[in-house]
Amino acid sequence: MSEADRGVYFDEDYQIRILDVDKFDASKALQDNAHVFITNIGSLTGLVDKYISQIDQQVERIETEKLRAVGLRNRVATLEEERRRKQKEQERFLSEKQEELERLLTEEQSLLRVKQEQELLIAKLSDSSSGAAF
Repeated sequence: MSEADRGVYFDEDYQIRILDVDKFDASKALQDNAHVFITNIGSLTGLVDKYISQIDQQVERIETEKLRAVGLRNRVATLEEERRRKQKEQERFLSEKQEELERLLTEEQSLLRVKQEQELLIAKLSDSSSGAAF
């Protein structure tokens, strides 16, 4: 049985090898490439983790701003509703005051007519009293 059949080989440094020198070199290159690949994957994982962390920070900022915007929108809606309520209240108050003004004007006209009638009556009575005395 020859050395090639047994699977025992000697390299150029006279080291005993189980694999053929070409297969050993190919395995060694594959091992080195695999090591480089694993290192690159580790770097990629680090970059992805960093990127995800930055995205999470952006998400938190966006959510905070979104909540602030919703709060402001609710505040504006509340202020608009309050403004409308106050406007209606002022309009109602104005209407009440206008009605009161109309009522007082009507009452004033009525009182002026009564005063005028009374003055006329007093004048008639004064004339008839002064004419009857003579």
